[in-house]
Amino acid sequence: MSKKKETKLKKFRWFRSSEGFLVIGGRDATSNEIVIKKHTDANDLVFHTDMAGSPFFVVKSENRKIGESTKREVADATCTFSRAWKLGLQTSPVFYVNPDQVSKKTKSGEFMGKGAFMIYGKTNYIDNILNLSIGSTDDNKIMAGPLEAIKAHCKKFVVLIQGGEKPSSVAKYIKHILGHDVDEIIRALPAGSFKVKK
Repeated sequence: MSKKKETKLKKFRWFRSSEGFLVIGGRDATSNEIVIKKHTDANDLVFHTDMAGSPFFVVKSENRKIGESTKREVADATCTFSRAWKLGLQTSPVFYVNPDQVSKKTKSGEFMGKGAFMIYGKTNYIDNILNLSIGSTDDNKIMAGPLEAIKAHCKKFVVLIQGGEKPSSVAKYIKHILGHDVDEIIRALPAGSFKVKK
């Protein structure tokens, strides 16, 4: 991947699946909008939860067939980075669709706010759980996502579960293991509180 493309990724949530697919997700309404409008191609898959305020995650197919393990990992990430983590839920309904099913087109008189889209046609619901690890890639980037993906691409990583610790104190602990900047670590985490799984 080009350096320019990698720099762009910093605006989004991202990880590589265990099968090597690049996955990018929105952090907020603005980045959700950008992910869907500017970074989604015809053969990609788009993931979302039924919950308002959820990120959109996109698997970049790069003209390869997206495997079942990647779909499960992206479903877990979509749930983990939604409000489910902060609300203390263990799972949330997650579905995926083709990019041409995602649209700003509404019924007459309705309006779609920034980061919101209408989904048309059949939705494919997929089982998921909260599943969060954070690691450092070979080229020294922070990557947060499902354990299977992080294990495949990071030699050093930390597994996190819901708990009572603030992001700042957990990030300080993670810094000792991964050596990255605390703010960078916090930015990679979902909203809510944490516990390091020992």
